[in-house]
Amino acid sequence: MKKLISIFLSLVMILFAAGCAPANTEQSSSTPEESSSASESSAAEPEAPAEASEPEEPQPEPFVWQYDLPENQGADGDALAALHSTYESFPMHSAVVVKNGVVIDTYYAEGYDENSTFEVHSVSKSLTSALVGIAIDEGYISGVDEPLSDYFPEILEFEDSRWADITLWHLLTHTSGMVSTDHYDWDGWRSSDDWIEYIFSYPLSSTPGEVFDYSTGNTHLLSAVLEKATGEKLGDYAAEKLLNPLGMSSATLGVDPRGIGDGGNGFVMTTLDMARFGLLFANGGVWQGEQVVPAAWVEESTGARFVRDGHTCDYGYQWWVRTFNKHPAYFAQGWAGQFIFVVPELSLVIAITSTYTGSSNVYWQIARDIVLACEE
Repeated sequence: MKKLISIFLSLVMILFAAGCAPANTEQSSSTPEESSSASESSAAEPEAPAEASEPEEPQPEPFVWQYDLPENQGADGDALAALHSTYESFPMHSAVVVKNGVVIDTYYAEGYDENSTFEVHSVSKSLTSALVGIAIDEGYISGVDEPLSDYFPEILEFEDSRWADITLWHLLTHTSGMVSTDHYDWDGWRSSDDWIEYIFSYPLSSTPGEVFDYSTGNTHLLSAVLEKATGEKLGDYAAEKLLNPLGMSSATLGVDPRGIGDGGNGFVMTTLDMARFGLLFANGGVWQGEQVVPAAWVEESTGARFVRDGHTCDYGYQWWVRTFNKHPAYFAQGWAGQFIFVVPELSLVIAITSTYTGSSNVYWQIARDIVLACEE
């Protein structure tokens, strides 16, 4: 009997021990902290709410020229059409007239079309001026009063102390006092191995700030300053800050023998891309809602910064300044008849290419006739 009771008690103890043991023997070997951690990690955790992302600003559609009848834009279509006979009377290659941001008249001589590119020569100077304004706005250049010696300290060693007085303002207005590369020895300068050294090799012809003496050498020094200040090649900086934002896909820039961008004479582009640049300035430096060129620079560079007494045109920062039919205007001009005219009061831009090397009076008359046709 005692034996049976002993067996019975043993069975009860075994069953009791089995009931108290944890169901998962692997978890039983964990410490309480580990057990708790494992239990928490195995439980389904609620997902953290996704952070709200900033909505991307919609990108403007690529600019495409719109075309319209002149009459719809307040212009005289018959008068503009009649001018085509004038264009055909001398070697004019193309003309584009833009009013209120739309193309209202085009002309292409035989063998040319909207895809033809042209060497715009000194029209390039106005593009380089715009890049100077952008570089100042971005802090690469302190301002137009910055001394040239900040970029070319060697001029401080020249015997004539007036070299130290030359500023970027003098380069922008062609009043540097340096001998003109255009009037003295253009071919010698362009064929030299070092354009900068060539410019510096001649003594000053006047005191900086006193005499207007047009010189592509001044603009070439601005090109070199831009490359030193930004650390970029001029063509790359132009593409990033000006050409690409405007969609001027045809535009290219040549370089001097040392690889410095030819900002005074080296841009090549279509007539429509010339008109894009003019339209940018007509709109105060704004392109499709973006301020590409600072508005203050547009105003400052296209105003008369140096008044040329007794001449029909004054000069801004690499822009010519005058009136047509009493309307204030400014224009970029290149050798042999390359022009971008801007008449802000009429929202008018005129781009012209040519190989006519005669008097500029023919272009003044064309500009006046177009302005007259576009007066509302």
